[in-house]
Amino acid sequence: MIRFFRAHSRHGFTLVELLVVISIIGIMVGLLLPAVQAAREAARRMQCGNNLKQLGLSLHNYESAFRVWPAHSSGPTQGPGYTARRASWFTAILSFVEQDGLLKQYDASKHWHDPANVGSVLTNVPVMRCPSSPDREGFEWTVLVDYANASTATASLGPRSFYKGAITDYSNVGGVGTQLNAVLPVRLSDPLNCGILKGTASRLSEVTDGLSNTLLVVECAGRPNLYQNGRLIPDGTTKKTWSGSSGVTRPFPTGGVWASHNKGFLVDGALADGNTLIRPGTCSVNCSNDNEVYSFHTGGAEVLMADGSVRYLSSSVSIDQLAALVSRDGSEVVSVE
Repeated sequence: MIRFFRAHSRHGFTLVELLVVISIIGIMVGLLLPAVQAAREAARRMQCGNNLKQLGLSLHNYESAFRVWPAHSSGPTQGPGYTARRASWFTAILSFVEQDGLLKQYDASKHWHDPANVGSVLTNVPVMRCPSSPDREGFEWTVLVDYANASTATASLGPRSFYKGAITDYSNVGGVGTQLNAVLPVRLSDPLNCGILKGTASRLSEVTDGLSNTLLVVECAGRPNLYQNGRLIPDGTTKKTWSGSSGVTRPFPTGGVWASHNKGFLVDGALADGNTLIRPGTCSVNCSNDNEVYSFHTGGAEVLMADGSVRYLSSSVSIDQLAALVSRDGSEVVSVE
């Protein structure tokens, strides 16, 4: 008698089949992950640009209300100005960035680092931060000078103190450093006072180079932590930097707190070797965040032009082109594409 056997049906996968499927999924994830990360960075960069756009509208609204742009900072000076309170242009435009509550809390009659302003200065303001930048604790190092008792500009500088505050990734560029100006192809007649947001309030009519050809605000991200060429310089590693006409040695840049009067800077450039911070240098963008144009985007940084437009400034822009963009009345022919 002939018997017929029915083959049993298989259930599930063999080990080899499972390994093949897992391998395929792993390859697909590996291929998709860079695309997902790129999409996320594109969204963060767009938000960063939107923040600058909002700051631009706020600064123009301020100019419409007061007929001048705000001074980049305020603070004690020799003579009659010794009673001035330390503050930044961010504190001046709080009402124009829908921060009326914070403005009411902030006491403009006192220094930004006064105990009465601790609560407001520690308040995080989203429009002042770029989402591409790493999160960190904000603090500011400042020299407290009692100019009321100072007889000369070289009088004792007094105590150096640290003050905590909420961070910002944006800054104005008030001008060009004198050391850099000395080596530029075309020297600026007034390098320390050639920007828009500078030590004193400036008018719209003073921007004779054209609003679309002049920088208003730039990214200077990551402060007060020190970054060079995308690398975080560990705490305790001192770097030589140049400030004014004297040299200081410190492991961090100034201007990390949005309310600080030390926020603005002069363009000096930096060396591109990522090993030292000696100014002036030929690297203009993303070499150092120690008071230079710096971002955590690839290949450049977001900048706000004086006409309110936001552009992407390439890392390949030359230092003399950057200086020309900073200058409001240097008669240079330069633009950001």
